[in-house]
Amino acid sequence: MSYGEVSRATATIAPPTRQASTVVGTYRRLQMAGLSPTEAANLTAHLSGLPIEGQKWSINEIQRLLFVRSLVETGRLSS
Repeated sequence: MSYGEVSRATATIAPPTRQASTVVGTYRRLQMAGLSPTEAANLTAHLSGLPIEGQKWSINEIQRLLFVRSLVETGRLSS
């Protein structure tokens, strides 16, 4: 490295997964179709393969759980 050059460490930050953007898009479309936030979140959870019996999901909970699931599936987090 010559005088005046700056060494920078770069971190790779993955963009949001396709599934994450699909989940939010589904949730928003369901709300625009007239569902309440809870109804839209529960249907989105069901479509994502999450159990909905006796559970009131929020979109943030769904996103967090799907994120952790993806970490486990890719081996970045042990189950």
